[in-house]
Parts: sequence; C-alpha cells; structure tokens
Amino acid sequence: MHQMVSVTQTYGETLVRLGKVEPRIVVVEADLMKASGSKPFQEAFSARHFQVGIAEQNLIGVAAGLAAMGKIPFASTFANFASQRACDQAVISVAYNRFNVKICGEYAGLTSEKNGATHISVEDVAIYRCMPNMTVIDPGDCTELAGAMEAIVAYEGPVYLRKAHGPMLDIFPSDYSFVIGRSVVMQDGCDVGLITTGITTSEGIKACKDLKKRGVSVKHIHMPTIKPIDRGTILRTARETGAIVTVENHSRLGGLGSAVAETVCDEYPVLLIRLGIDDCFGETATLAWLMERFGIDAGHIISAVEEAIRRKAF
Repeated sequence: MHQMVSVTQTYGETLVRLGKVEPRIVVVEADLMKASGSKPFQEAFSARHFQVGIAEQNLIGVAAGLAAMGKIPFASTFANFASQRACDQAVISVAYNRFNVKICGEYAGLTSEKNGATHISVEDVAIYRCMPNMTVIDPGDCTELAGAMEAIVAYEGPVYLRKAHGPMLDIFPSDYSFVIGRSVVMQDGCDVGLITTGITTSEGIKACKDLKKRGVSVKHIHMPTIKPIDRGTILRTARETGAIVTVENHSRLGGLGSAVAETVCDEYPVLLIRLGIDDCFGETATLAWLMERFGIDAGHIISAVEEAIRRKAF
C-alpha cells in the first residue's frame, strides 16, 4: 500500500480517456458533477454530458433512452438514491431491457459519512444484486476503479458500479488488470478464509499483517464483483480453510456475505462469519468512527478471524 488516491479525480480522468476512444460514451448527472467527478468530461465533451437536475428517477430514465439509441451512458448519483428513489426505473427501464447503462452509486455505504444516516446506502448492493441481468461491482482502490470502468465499457449490459467517497488507499499495481467476475488472491493461507470487497479490502490487508505476526495463516480474497460472484474461488477457499469471514461496507443482509453464504451452502457448507452493518441504519460521523462502530475495521476483522479459528476447533 502506498498512497491515498482521489476517487473523483480518477473517475473524471478515466471518463475523459475512455471518451476520446469511444464516442458512444455519454454522462448523465443529477446535479452532482463535483461529487462524482464528471466535470472534466463535461468540459471535454459538453454535447455528451447531460444534467437532469435533482431528479434521480429521470436520471435513470434518460440514461435508458440514450442506451436505446446506442449510447453507453454513465449515470451518477448518490448510491442511496440510485438504489431507492430510482429503483423502479433501474428494474424496468434498464435491467428488464438489458440496456447498456452503467449506474454509478456515489458515496457508497459508510463513506457518505457526515451527509447523514439517510444518505448511507446500507442496501444498494442487495437491491441491485437481485435484479436480473445486472452486474454489481465494488472496486477496492482507484486503480481497480479505472480498470472496472474500462471493463464495463467493453461489456454489453447493465452494470451497477459502487463508488466510495474517497480518497482510497492504493493497493493494486499500475499494471493490474480487472476482469468482471474474477476475484484476487491478496494473500494465501490455510487457517481461515477472509473475503473482502470495496473499502474493506484495505482493512483486510492491515488485519492480515497483524494476524501473520500472531502466527495465523489467512487466505485473503478480494471480491470486487459481487455479481456474478466468483464461486470457484469461494469454494476453493472453503475447502482449503474450513472457515470464512466476509467483510463489507453494506448491510449483512443481501450483499457480499449473503452471496458467499449462498455459494457455500449450495455446495460446501463451512463455518461463516459475516461482518457488515447489522440490520440498522447508518449514523452521522467520520468514516473511521463508523467503520469501528459497525465492526468492519481491521480490529474487528482480527477478532472475527480469531473467533472463526476457535469455533472451527470444535
């Protein structure tokens, strides 16, 4: 891990870079260009940038219409609005029609911080994950965010791209290649499997360093694509370790932990501990405080891994 990198700057620069080679890319915004980072795209391609105002349902409807005309729309708004207020349009206008819309949920999960509990999206992954035809991605750093954007432009179909309110810790090398549906083995091990996604992966890396000093061998998997989930890697981890801990910046219901639980229950049941927001709304505070409060920081990961080892022994 090296430095903190701006999510908004990465998003804007990547949109401009991709827009220069793919003229079908357009951007639709609900009055949040500064939050999303799409302002540079507006400046570079003003005719391909559409501002619909604070009207999230219209945002998704307009994006669906542009996709029907052969465009590749990137539609951005806060993750809570993208998943709640515009849910019907995402289901019927986008997912049902398999339109090539890339819905970008900004300030995802606890990263909304002081915007308040109502803006903390505890359920957006669950909502989008259950939509037929929808791909769901939660990048672990800005290098992966840029790679995911490249991948979804090449991919024909609807995507929900979850974006943290950065900056994010740089954890992948510049030559890292993101592939939809493929996880990344961050560290091999045999005692416990640790599966993280989004901002929890950097916390997992910290936890694994501490656990290694204690003699605990953790197989750490970063799972950036929540749907389609990398079932093969999950099942290999289950077989090799006999216990899995999942960590997500989202409710424990319906997200990464649920997807892993469904996978192992179907084919290879093992002990599973799921860390996440425990069936409650968020609170208004700093990200570090919220991650500790809701038990998804490095300290809670260490405790969960140690608990898994104890429970596995019986």
